[in-house]
Amino acid sequence: MVVRVELIDCRNSNMNGLRGLVVNHTEDTISLLTETGRVLTIPIDSCRYYVWFENCTRLMTHRELRRLIRRLPSS
Repeated sequence: MVVRVELIDCRNSNMNGLRGLVVNHTEDTISLLTETGRVLTIPIDSCRYYVWFENCTRLMTHRELRRLIRRLPSS
């Protein structure tokens, strides 16, 4: 399953608007493959997220994203 996210309301404002695919995850972090080809490891609780998943877009808090990625297989 592919989960695409856009970061918003980040503690580090330089990350606002960053988009990419969740390529790996742990309990507290996601690894994001950005549109420029870089892989960034981001603490889940540092932002809110627009998430494109199963043909819909949703605004999610870090808690909701954590619940979603727990259902995904870890890479």
